[in-house]
Amino acid sequence: MTVPSFPPEFPWEPSRPEPRRDPLDLPQRGPQTGPSAADLLFDRRIVLANGRIDGDLATDLSARLIMLDGSGDGPIALHLRAPDADLEAAFAVADTMGVLSCPVNVVVIGQAGGPALLILAAGRSREMTPHATLLLTEPGTETGGAASDVAIHEEEYRRKVDAYYIRLAEVTGREVDEIRDDAREGRMFTAEQAREYGLIQAIAGHRP
Repeated sequence: MTVPSFPPEFPWEPSRPEPRRDPLDLPQRGPQTGPSAADLLFDRRIVLANGRIDGDLATDLSARLIMLDGSGDGPIALHLRAPDADLEAAFAVADTMGVLSCPVNVVVIGQAGGPALLILAAGRSREMTPHATLLLTEPGTETGGAASDVAIHEEEYRRKVDAYYIRLAEVTGREVDEIRDDAREGRMFTAEQAREYGLIQAIAGHRP
């Protein structure tokens, strides 16, 4: 007698469980092909200087300014937010601005202070947003090594500090000693105070 066969209720091969997915294993996105914010600003002849101005940032800023100078005669807008800067780096950016054929207009956003004020002083026009601040301080320095190297560095540092004060005196119309005394006290300026002092010419967005 033949026993009829019936299809099994479950397959002979047990089903394999799906691999457990790590909740942090997100799908990978494709490469971003759109222009960055910096690129969009650059196309509008706007350069943003954000953070402490050191040698690397000064090189990048100078390169951007030179590229824009070579691409047209229109003015460049430099938006400055630099609470501090290396003295040599600030001079490098300011000197670059001084040799460009097109004007560079500086607008302070947030806070700018210390040697970064040299970059502000180099602008064809100098403005601040209403709630920005300026901090006038004496530039600091760090050095080490042999006594002869320290002496050379100290002499060069004092020369550049004097040039820093002279440049601010030229812009503001004030005496060098007055600016030096205010810097040693670490004087803070609101936008209105900075205009009265001569560090800026206008407050951005305010009609005269």
